[in-house]
Amino acid sequence: MVNSLILSLETIASFQKSIEILEKSLNDANPQDELVAEIIELKNSGLISISKLKEDVIKLQYNLHKVTKMVIVLREKTQFNQLPILLFIRYSFLLKAMLDQVHDFSLIKNKNITEIFLGLTLAALKTYQIIKEASSLVYPQNEKYILAETGKHLIQSIFQASVQFNVIAEDFVESLDIEEDSIPQESEAMLISLASTKKWDWVYRNLA
Repeated sequence: MVNSLILSLETIASFQKSIEILEKSLNDANPQDELVAEIIELKNSGLISISKLKEDVIKLQYNLHKVTKMVIVLREKTQFNQLPILLFIRYSFLLKAMLDQVHDFSLIKNKNITEIFLGLTLAALKTYQIIKEASSLVYPQNEKYILAETGKHLIQSIFQASVQFNVIAEDFVESLDIEEDSIPQESEAMLISLASTKKWDWVYRNLA
């Protein structure tokens, strides 16, 4: 079940291909190219910065490369629906980082670009589903806490991306079964640190 919800290498390859097309368009800057013409129009309207867009493309490529390596290891290590917690937390925050880049890209009404972020949003939703389902599995209490906090971070980015691409709907919100307390108390760095600490004292954490 868990493996089926993790991004496939084929999907990642599709994202990478679309990003390469965008990168080529940005670097060639041929005004006859439909995508370039749209980007130039957005730039002239003051809605986007091409230099920032280029930086974002580089970040996306870097994060997708890291996700690819993580997916390979995750699929190898995930057995009996149990997660390698630290690796999964890193994977979740990489998806979040890519979704957080959504603003400028959402202004570009290009099918390939839209599909990347809709695909990433879907991947993040599936990751959130894994986190929700993990609460019913046999995990130590500290790991459940780490997963729950990670889910709170992730859902914020899911909402942002969904709103940007106008795909959010009432039934969509209801399907997420979000906890009332959805504001994370721990930072990404702290959650990774906690997931890295094998002897983390859950009792002390609650008493502190």
